[in-house]
Amino acid sequence: MHDLKRGSSHLLLGAVLFVGAIVPALAARDMQKNFNELTSAEKTAAKRAAKKMYEEKSLKRLVVCADPGNMPLSDVNQAGYQNKIAEVIAKKLGAGLEYFWRPYLERGLTRETFDTNMCDVLLDLPAVYEPALTTIPIYKSTYAIVYRNDRGFAFKDFDDPALKGLKIGVFQTSSIRQVMTKKGLAPYLKLKTLSHNADLHPENQPWRQVQEVIDGTLDVAAVWGPFAGWLKTMKGEPITLQPVNLWEDIVPMEYELAAGVPKTDAKLKYLLDLALEDSKAEIEKILTDYGVPLVQCSTCLVQGNLPSHGAYIKPASLEYKAKPESASPDQVVTEQKLEAWLAEGADLTQELSNAVLASDQTRIRFLVKKGADINARDPQGYAPVHTAARKRHPELIALFAELGADLNEPDGDGMTPLQHAVMRNHVPSVKMLLERGADIEKKNTVGYSPLALAIAEAKFEVAKVLLEAGAHIDAAAGPDALTPLMIASSQVSPGEGAIFLPESTRPIDLARDLIKRGADVNAQSKSGVTALMIAAARNVAPMIGLLIQAGAKAGLKSVQGQTAADIADQNGAEAAAKALKLIGKVSDEDGH
Repeated sequence: MHDLKRGSSHLLLGAVLFVGAIVPALAARDMQKNFNELTSAEKTAAKRAAKKMYEEKSLKRLVVCADPGNMPLSDVNQAGYQNKIAEVIAKKLGAGLEYFWRPYLERGLTRETFDTNMCDVLLDLPAVYEPALTTIPIYKSTYAIVYRNDRGFAFKDFDDPALKGLKIGVFQTSSIRQVMTKKGLAPYLKLKTLSHNADLHPENQPWRQVQEVIDGTLDVAAVWGPFAGWLKTMKGEPITLQPVNLWEDIVPMEYELAAGVPKTDAKLKYLLDLALEDSKAEIEKILTDYGVPLVQCSTCLVQGNLPSHGAYIKPASLEYKAKPESASPDQVVTEQKLEAWLAEGADLTQELSNAVLASDQTRIRFLVKKGADINARDPQGYAPVHTAARKRHPELIALFAELGADLNEPDGDGMTPLQHAVMRNHVPSVKMLLERGADIEKKNTVGYSPLALAIAEAKFEVAKVLLEAGAHIDAAAGPDALTPLMIASSQVSPGEGAIFLPESTRPIDLARDLIKRGADVNAQSKSGVTALMIAAARNVAPMIGLLIQAGAKAGLKSVQGQTAADIADQNGAEAAAKALKLIGKVSDEDGH
């Protein structure tokens, strides 16, 4: 199992052997439609493809987004039940498990994970969650009222007068807080607020309110049930859990939870469904071992035994609906707060990182004036400009350039800000970096320039921008010395299985542009492979036609002594083989 530090990129670039010819291991990345836009036939095709992948165990890795500090759900030591479930799923798929660590804050959750291609899966999303495509429901759980056994409480409902006057711990953005406020209990609530760094400061994790009940600091905690179930079952703490899902008829107190994937990845959704179905017993044991209160759910993988409320008057899951981007009043960071925190010993670099995550330009300027190093890396290895590029914020990139940031300094993984912007396929960020002087040719640790990286990772729009900005058209990339034209020749175009929006840039458009700008169509890689050989191995007939028309020589041989036609034959690339044979006959007839 591999573990990605919080925020690290996870590129897979390299080369594989195609029966004697080395070509990039760059699978075609379809510009897919959202799940709800698929026809029945397309969904059926996705199911069949997922079943084939599952049977062949052909998924090589599964990248899961997880909170680095939110026990018992997940933590950076992989000790939470979400981590254990992820391990089971990955094992069923035959895939290596990797993590992208990110706090599970609702604001920007899918936008800063799925939309930036940082992970494949988010666990414990509501089964009906608009920003993502979800699997079959895995389990249903409930909020609970928690107290020490020796307190002798036995609350009847939220209107129970015994609740008044008690010190009640509750999480800031929970629906149980909403209900208790509605019931007139607001004066007695002790709020635990959102925290982005609970992995570094475990005392900020939500389960700590249950510990405060055990320690006697709080009388009662109104929490998500699994927080208390873990302490009762795995830690043996003397506490009582009263499920509250039957106490409220408007705001839901129970939720069916599932795994979520990007809305465009129907195949992965069906693949996970298969793995989940085959893992039912193991997942049920994990949830039981962790003391998760399991509510009855006929549609869930794990069916549960606690009584279920069923349908609510308001069907929408209020807790998980999209929240506004603006912070709540208690989360607003003022200069006065910063001054106080710095006086108490707060770390300037961490505070600058927080300001960048909040896109707060006023805060950023204030902290730099206070002496914050604009080029200092945070604990995840990012300088502020790396984060701005990753978050698609060209206005922050401009600010950092103004403040003297090094636009070419690699992050802890060797990625420059420009390469991060490329990975997001974000044209405005790429243009801003280039305008401010970013090096268009600076390579990453595996030797890929921004242009080569853009084409290899199917970020075709930014590849077009880089070409127009003057990127070197024949610069060799990676250990195999592949040119941009070779990499473009490995990609799939419309008609070969990919779906492109009208007016979007396609691999063949990039290849045509490269040729127009003077790219060497007969350049050979370290192993003697040409763009034509790669197109032949990938069975991309239109690319073969373009390359031949531009002067590609079909008779060139690789280090293994194979021509493009040989490679097409040995790889079963029928369309490519026919095209090359036809070209050979025409050449013979013309006397060439």
